[in-house]
Amino acid sequence: MFEYFLILIAGVLLYKLLSRKTEIDSTFNLPPGHLGISILGESLQFLYKQRKFFDERHAKYGNIYKTHLFGKPTIRISGKENLEKLYAAENKLLQSAYPESTVKIVGNNTLTSSFGRDHTEKKIKIMKCFSPEFLNEVFPEVSEFLTNRIKDWCRSPSIAIYPECNSMFLELAFTSFVSMGMPKSERARVQTLYHEILKNMFTLPINLPGFGFHKALRAKEELKSIFLKRIKADKKSRFEIPAILENLCKSEDSEFNDEVLLNGICELIFNAGETTTAAALCVVCNLAQNPRVLAKLRQELETVDLLTPPEENNNQSVDLTPEVLSKLTYLDCVYKETLRSNPPVGGNYRKVLETFELEGYTIPKGWTVVLGIRETHHSNSGIHDPLSFYPERWLEKDSSKLGFLPFGMGPRRCPGKGYAQLVLKLFIIKLCQQCDYTLSEEIPELVSFPTPKPKNNLTGVFVSRKHKK
Repeated sequence: MFEYFLILIAGVLLYKLLSRKTEIDSTFNLPPGHLGISILGESLQFLYKQRKFFDERHAKYGNIYKTHLFGKPTIRISGKENLEKLYAAENKLLQSAYPESTVKIVGNNTLTSSFGRDHTEKKIKIMKCFSPEFLNEVFPEVSEFLTNRIKDWCRSPSIAIYPECNSMFLELAFTSFVSMGMPKSERARVQTLYHEILKNMFTLPINLPGFGFHKALRAKEELKSIFLKRIKADKKSRFEIPAILENLCKSEDSEFNDEVLLNGICELIFNAGETTTAAALCVVCNLAQNPRVLAKLRQELETVDLLTPPEENNNQSVDLTPEVLSKLTYLDCVYKETLRSNPPVGGNYRKVLETFELEGYTIPKGWTVVLGIRETHHSNSGIHDPLSFYPERWLEKDSSKLGFLPFGMGPRRCPGKGYAQLVLKLFIIKLCQQCDYTLSEEIPELVSFPTPKPKNNLTGVFVSRKHKK
């Protein structure tokens, strides 16, 4: 078996070497760092260390360094000013280009895999679907859904935090965007399959049994099979799907068929469910570790008569409206600080269209650039103690210096920003209103690749909170 593995790797390296188009000009003043072993580069070190791989190199080399990942010479760049420049150069100097494994898993004709005119057209249509009118329409449904789910948490002796958050936000994405009913047992299987995909989204694209890429592709095919069965069970044709899904899938350059539709469903649920899960997990951990912040949130809610749990107010949530939500200043600070301290997406992948200079280094055409969001948030020299969770920093007069980039910037900025903000703020309010809780770890240890999740089996005990009059 070991010999087979060596032969396989040698074959992959030879193929990449023969097909390689990017030549490294020795006259370039390349950033510091290492390209590793031939075309394999430093991929194995990265797959083993994950986030620590980037942290170590950022600590050693600073905001710009080179490496070699997934068959591509790569430069990771961080720093608020650097990223703002590069996001502004989208489709001029840079173009979206995720690793081969990611693109093949996500599928063709998706927002992630599209670029240029096709991406622009898709995004414009999707942004119209994420309008204030849409958010106002789903507001009461989201509020009621979160209320009921946290009630369920309080009825259980204990819950596994990450799986419960994941189940909750995947189901919410189904109901909000796909209008697809699904039994509990089927939802559990969907959750497992998405976890398999997430775990192997960034890996070597070797489609053979035992490799992560193969596992992710199999999980994706099973997901599509489940969704297709559910569409048929609900007796919906692909011409009766919600507008947001239709706009995500349709393109002037390709036929709209079942394969395109199923890829669109998989992508939409993944983006809406997995990233929100990661942010919600961080909310739970941050409030548990910072009782001062929780108390201050409750004080703000008390001033607008929003602290009373729904069951003590005859389940009337009419006072909680989008207008009221937008006026809760400290809630907004907690929301932003959660995404700043633990961004759900650590970096964005781009291909260099034209050679350019940055901080005196040459960034060669054809190379991959990773825009390091997490490092930018965590190493900003312009703010005090960037690694600490301190919502009050957003009350400062010039908060723009904080470099808030969890949704990216420019043409590829996440179109679901408004939905994420609505859902997370409502989730924070429900936690404050409905329960007190303790976690199995006083200081939960999180791993952050590809999205934040507990290193261990983090559990919690949630108890219904009685409003103190």
